[in-house]
Amino acid sequence: SCWPTVLSFCGRGLATSAPNMPDSTMPESSPMLNEGEGQASSWDIRKWSSWRQSAENRTTYKVLSSCAFIAHMTWYFYCVQSSVALLICGAVFVVKVLIEIWGQDTPTWACPGDPCMFLLMYILGWPYALATLGYCHKSVAIVFPYRDMAAVTIYLFGSAYSLGYEVHRFGWKAKRENKGKLYTIGLGQYCIHPNYFGDLFTFSGWALATGTIYAFSLVLTSVWYFVLFIIPNSQAHLANRYPNEFPAYAASTANLIPFVHNENMMRVIAWISFAGACWCGMDYTEACGL
Repeated sequence: SCWPTVLSFCGRGLATSAPNMPDSTMPESSPMLNEGEGQASSWDIRKWSSWRQSAENRTTYKVLSSCAFIAHMTWYFYCVQSSVALLICGAVFVVKVLIEIWGQDTPTWACPGDPCMFLLMYILGWPYALATLGYCHKSVAIVFPYRDMAAVTIYLFGSAYSLGYEVHRFGWKAKRENKGKLYTIGLGQYCIHPNYFGDLFTFSGWALATGTIYAFSLVLTSVWYFVLFIIPNSQAHLANRYPNEFPAYAASTANLIPFVHNENMMRVIAWISFAGACWCGMDYTEACGL
C-alpha cells in the first residue's frame, strides 16, 4: 500500500518545519523555492501555520509534544515487549527525540510550532511510523544470523551521527561569537543535512530489527520526501537567512549523501525510492497480521 505517501503529499508544508531543521525559526518573510529556481516541488503553506514563525509558545509546545510523544512510545513499548532489539531502538529514540525537542527553539517534526502541524504529526504521523516499526512485525520475512545485532548497530550509528551533529550545532550556535553565522563545520563539512542522512541509517536499522519488508517502506518514503520536499524548503530558508554564506556553502557541499553533488542523480534516487516504498508497502497485510 502506498497510503503513507498521501500523508507526505498532504504534509509538504511540513518541510518548512522539517525534522531537525539546521537552524533557527524561519522568519515570516522567508520565501519557498519557486519554479524559476528549479524547485517547483516545494509548496509554501505558511497560511496553515500562524504561530510557527515566531519563538512564542515554545515551552507549551515542548511540553505538549513531550507528553504526546511519550504516550505514543508507551504504546510502542507494549507492542514490542518480546523483542530486545526493538526495545533498544525505542529506548534510544526516546532519549534522542527529547533532546531534540528541548535542545532548541526551532519548530521541528518532533515539536511543531502550530496546531495544524502538531495534530498532523501526533494524530497521523507518529501513529503510522510507530505502527510500522512496532505493531507491524507479526510476520517476519527477513531472517539471517545476527540480524538483530546488525540492526541495532546500524540504528546506533545513525542515531549517534544525527544526534552528534545536532548537539554540536546546538553548542556552537549558543556561543555569542557564532550568533547569526551559518554552521558549516563538523559533520556539516560533508553534507548540508547530516541529521537527515543519519536518520536514514536510524530508520534502516529500526526497520531491519522488525524483520519485515513493509517497515522499509518508511525508510524509502523518507528518502523521497527528504530529497524532493524537505531539503529544498530547508535550503530556501538557509539561503534567505544567510545570503552571504549559503550560496558558496551549497555550491561546494552535497545536500544529503556526503560527496554526492549531482542533483539529478538525487532526484532519480528519490523516485526509485518511491517505487521501492510502494513495493515494500504490499507486505502491509502480512506484516501487520491482517
